[in-house]
Amino acid sequence: MKKVKPLALIVAISSSLASAHEQWLEPSKYQVSSNATIKADIRIGQNFKGYAYPYLEHETEQYSERDESGVRTVNAITGDKPAYISKMSETGYRWVGLESQAYDLTFDSEKKFVDYIKGEGLEWVLDWYHEQGRSKGGVTETYYRHAKTLFSVAGSDEPEWLTEPLGHRLELIPIKTFTQCATAPTFQLLWQGEPIEGALVRRFIKGKRGTEQYRTNQNGKVRFTAQEGPFLINAVRIDYGSDPRAKGKDWVSDWASLTYQCHK
Repeated sequence: MKKVKPLALIVAISSSLASAHEQWLEPSKYQVSSNATIKADIRIGQNFKGYAYPYLEHETEQYSERDESGVRTVNAITGDKPAYISKMSETGYRWVGLESQAYDLTFDSEKKFVDYIKGEGLEWVLDWYHEQGRSKGGVTETYYRHAKTLFSVAGSDEPEWLTEPLGHRLELIPIKTFTQCATAPTFQLLWQGEPIEGALVRRFIKGKRGTEQYRTNQNGKVRFTAQEGPFLINAVRIDYGSDPRAKGKDWVSDWASLTYQCHK
């Protein structure tokens, strides 16, 4: 039987990582052989570089997996690192998705806040401050993370359910044939099931510098160039503190990420 690790120790070790916005799920291998053991870390950082973070039940709103058998809750214990360990089927694909509880953040300088807003393509927030004549010092924010990753057995055909939402509040949805490296992949960004227009979606490629980024069209879609991965795709939505999920902070944001490896 697995033992629960001391929560105080886990929180102390992980506290320096929790304030970083970007979070993703990163498998040790995206494509495996039949019946192989599969593992994935929760990683926190920037630009597809980050530290492994343990699974913490009190920070998690939803932790699920989906394959040809349907959707199930992931059986995890606080302190698990890697955060996901399971066994793959003989063939097919599997999504693993995690949604977090709220995290709180205070920006200790105006520059950090402005750099963050510009970096994530949320310039309308700066316009709002200018129009309101308000200071950007000491800004507070509550944010939520929505991460998912894709495993596959080598040689498997892409099933229809692979392009269906997992039901995350903010979610990147792949369009058919995205698993083929020769295809320019398309993704749709959904907020509570509805497409978002004008949002910045960025793609990072493991081991390569720079990003490829586009704004979503009226259908919430972006199309990237055909390349080999692995890939991290992310998008951010921010709203005023009047949203009850802001919990009294100035702003509330949601961070969606998707990681996968295409097939040659």
